[in-house]
Amino acid sequence: MIDSNRRDFIKLASTVSAGVVLSGSAATMARAQEADVAGPPPQTVEDQYDPWVELNIDNLNHNIAEVRKKIDGRPIMAVIKCNAYGHGIVEIATSMALEGISHFAVVKMDEGELLRHRRVGGMILNLGPFSARDARTAITHNISQSVFSDAVNVLNEEARKLDRKAKVHIKIDTGLGRVGVPYKVADAFVEKVAALSHIEIEGVLTAMSEDADFNPIQISRLNAVYDNAKAKGIDLGLRHAASSAEVDHDPNSHLDMVRPGSSLVGLEPMPNMDIKPVLSVRTRVLYIKDMVPGEAIGYHQAFKIEKPMKIVTLPLGYSDGFSLNSVNTTEVIIKGRKYPMIALITANHTIIDVTGSDDIEIGDVVTIIGKDGYEEITNTEYSNQTSGHAYHTANCLKSYLTRLKV
Repeated sequence: MIDSNRRDFIKLASTVSAGVVLSGSAATMARAQEADVAGPPPQTVEDQYDPWVELNIDNLNHNIAEVRKKIDGRPIMAVIKCNAYGHGIVEIATSMALEGISHFAVVKMDEGELLRHRRVGGMILNLGPFSARDARTAITHNISQSVFSDAVNVLNEEARKLDRKAKVHIKIDTGLGRVGVPYKVADAFVEKVAALSHIEIEGVLTAMSEDADFNPIQISRLNAVYDNAKAKGIDLGLRHAASSAEVDHDPNSHLDMVRPGSSLVGLEPMPNMDIKPVLSVRTRVLYIKDMVPGEAIGYHQAFKIEKPMKIVTLPLGYSDGFSLNSVNTTEVIIKGRKYPMIALITANHTIIDVTGSDDIEIGDVVTIIGKDGYEEITNTEYSNQTSGHAYHTANCLKSYLTRLKV
């Protein structure tokens, strides 16, 4: 069972201003530190009342080791897009770096720039789009850019103005059909990019459709582009294609570097790897009260009380990224026991039926996703209960929620 440290929490809450204790804002603290303004001390579980995300770094390191078992010494470019799938991009990247991962992929230039500001080294590849401003950011901060259209000319021009080289990875569409220069016309595009004066080709990549029968065709198409370029004296650098699914079961796609993401943070189990969840989500009991028949909960008295009931209010709502479909399908864990959500989840509050309990108190830790004692609610289970998907649930967690390494 979780040690809620309730007494320490209540003591802390009584001695520190509510604005500090209850904000739970890692972003505010980070901004204060960057501006050399005195901010609060590093946050701990005892500081948290609003929902927070816990990151199990032991499990993260375990997942990294599982991936490495599959790839025969190849380098890993960890995909940590979308705030590391909701886990916290800075927290995850800096932890991975301690385990020897030095290459990262993002889908927003701002994410790459943030990593550089937090002194994350190695190769950072932006897989998403870019503007002229983004191009300058990429060149200034040594961020590589995926290219597959005439937008590469913008990158070349901005690099010329700065008298520097812009690093690129050429993306080939080998059959997924989203973005990438079509493999049938890729040879000409490769020659064009190679001729640009201020462009340095660092790699060539494709995105896999994760279809076991089609994967070999995609890899063959990528290799053909690579070989054709090599025959013309063009070095395309590192070939990479394999996401988590291919790392798990398709060695033919591992090429020069692999590009896993979800398996590293343990979003879902993998058939051939022992992947463990990294993320837990918790909050605390905000309020407790007894209700009697005739009373109601929510706007327009939507939830009618038909029998004596004890309820708990949580400071958690859809504004934090939680599903509106949670009502009547989802449970939480308090002190090692599961209790159901009731009424309609609102922007900032969720109601739990704890009728029959006699040991729950204000300040107790509540587990939304994660383990407490012998009980566990996995991200996949929570997502299934709310008609969602594990990727969606994690990605929707707001970036302002505090991320704590445990």
